[in-house]
Amino acid sequence: MLSSNIFYSGYNIFFSILSLFIGIGSVFLIVNSRRFRSMLLFQIGGLAMIFLTYISTQDHLLYSLGLNYRFAAFAQIMTAILISVLWINAATDLYSHQLANRETLTIYTTLALTLCFYFSFTTYNPAYIALLRQMFPLIGITLLFIVGLIKLWKRPSVGYFLLCISLFMLGGKLVVSTFFFEYNRLNLNLFNWLWIYVFTVAIIFMRFDLYKEELARCWNSLDKLNLQIMNMIDLSPFPIVIVRFSDRKLLTLNAKAALLFGIGHKEIGYRQLDDIMIDAQNNEKFRQTVKENGSVDNFDVMVCNLISTAPFWMSASAKLLEYNNEQAVYITFQDIIYRKEREANLQNQANKDPLTLAWNRHYFEKIVPQRISECIKNTRNFSLLLLDADKFKKINETHGHKIGDKVLIALAEICRNSLREDDIIARFGGEEFAIFLNDTDTKTAEHVADRLVHNIAQTEFKGDDDAVIKVTVSVGVVSSEKTASFEVLMRQADEALYLAKRGGRNRVAIYDEQEVKKYQRRKSKSAKLRDVHPIFQNEDSEEISLLGNYESKLLEKQ
Repeated sequence: MLSSNIFYSGYNIFFSILSLFIGIGSVFLIVNSRRFRSMLLFQIGGLAMIFLTYISTQDHLLYSLGLNYRFAAFAQIMTAILISVLWINAATDLYSHQLANRETLTIYTTLALTLCFYFSFTTYNPAYIALLRQMFPLIGITLLFIVGLIKLWKRPSVGYFLLCISLFMLGGKLVVSTFFFEYNRLNLNLFNWLWIYVFTVAIIFMRFDLYKEELARCWNSLDKLNLQIMNMIDLSPFPIVIVRFSDRKLLTLNAKAALLFGIGHKEIGYRQLDDIMIDAQNNEKFRQTVKENGSVDNFDVMVCNLISTAPFWMSASAKLLEYNNEQAVYITFQDIIYRKEREANLQNQANKDPLTLAWNRHYFEKIVPQRISECIKNTRNFSLLLLDADKFKKINETHGHKIGDKVLIALAEICRNSLREDDIIARFGGEEFAIFLNDTDTKTAEHVADRLVHNIAQTEFKGDDDAVIKVTVSVGVVSSEKTASFEVLMRQADEALYLAKRGGRNRVAIYDEQEVKKYQRRKSKSAKLRDVHPIFQNEDSEEISLLGNYESKLLEKQ
C-alpha cells in the first residue's frame, strides 16, 4: 500500500489537494481563539514542513530562480530553522500559555544561523545540509510531543490523544526520512498529509471540550448570577415574587413576601399567584397589562395572607423577564393600606354628614336607587322612613345651636343603634333624616319607626345649665308595596311625614293616599281663606320639608 506507484499517480494529486484544503480549513477552527495559539503555530509549521519537503526534492526550482546550490541550501536550512522556532513557541505556549523566552530563543536562533552559514557557504557538505534540514524541525517536534504527552497525562482527553498521534506521525516521518531512508528511495507523502487529518480531528475534539468548558462556565456564572439575584431580592425592603408567566405558578419569593403572604418555601412548588391575589377580574387585567406592555407600575391589587385569609390592598409593579430559561414575571409589592384607609376616609368625608356622621343626602340619593334595583331583582320588599325632630327650632332658640347640634348627633346615634348594619340612615339637612330599610314590608317598617319614636322620646338631653331637654320626632313611612320608584317613594314618605305632623307629632304615619288628598284639600281651602301664598302657609305652624324637589322631579319624568 505504500508503493510509490500510488502516490505518483493521479490519486497523489487528489489526496494532496484534499489534504491541503483540510489543513487550511482547520486553521479557521483555531485562528480566532487565543487558547489555540499553540495549535496555530504548529499548523503553520507543519504546512511549512510540507513545503520544505517538496522543495528539497525539487532543487531545480530554486536553480531556475537564479540561486546556486549554496543559496539553495541556505534557503532550505533557514526554512527548517523557522519551522523549529514556530514549534518551540507552540510547545511553550501549550505548556504555560506563553511564548518561548526571548533570550533563550535568541541564543538558539543565533547558534542555528551560525551553523546555517557555515555549512552553506564555508564548508558545503550536502550530507550535513540534509541532516540540518531535518534536525532543526525534529528538535521542535520532539519538544512539542513531550509537552503533548504531559498535557495528556494531566488532563486526559480525546483531543490531546489525537494531537499526540498527529505529532508522532509527523515526527516519525522526520526520523525515518533523516536516519533510515533517503527521500528519493521511499516516497513518504502519505505521512506528509495523514497527520493533517488526525490533527484536524484533534482540533474538533478540542473545540468540543472548549465548548463544554464554556457551557459549564456559563452555567456556573448563571448559578452565581441567580444566587446574587436571590440575595438582592432577599435584601430588598419590598416583598418580591417571581412567577411563571404561562401558568402563574410561583417560582421564587423573598422572605418578606413569604411572611406577608404566609407561604413557606416548601409550598412554592404548588402555589400560584391567584392564591395570593384574590380578585380574579383584577388579576386578569393585571396579566393583560403585563402581556401587552411588558411591565406595569403601581397596580392596586387585593391580596391575602394564606394563614389569616384576611384580604388587604397592595400596590404591585411587575416586569416581564426570562428566569431559568422560561418567561416569568417579576413582581414587587408595596403596602398601601394606609393610603387606602386615607382614601376611604376621604370618601367617607365626602359621603357623610360632618356633624352627625350619618350619610349625606348626595350619597343617599346615589346608593338607595342601587339598593332598590337589587331588591327588585331579588323580589324583596323595602321601605323608606322620613324622620323629623318636632319643634326643633324652639330648642335652638332656647338652648342655643351648640345644644341643638348635640341633640342632632344623639338622634343619629339612637337611629344607628336601633337599625341593622345594612340599613341606611342619612341626614337630609336641618333636623330631617331619611332611612332605607332593606327586606322590609310596611308592617315591619311601622314597627321599626315606632321603636325609633319611643327610644327618642325616652331619651333625656341636658343643656349647658343642666336643664333637661325632651325631644320627640315624627316619622313618615312608605314601602315598595305602594311603588318601586325612588322619587315617588320619597314624595310619599314626605307626605306621610306631614300626616304625622298634622296628627299631633311624636308619632308614626303610614302613607295613605286618601288621607293625603283630604289634607291637601283642607290646606288649599285654608290658604284661600287666609289669602296667603301656599309656600308660606305653614311657616308659623309647621316645619318646612326639604323634599320639595322630588315632586318637581316626578313631574319632569311624567
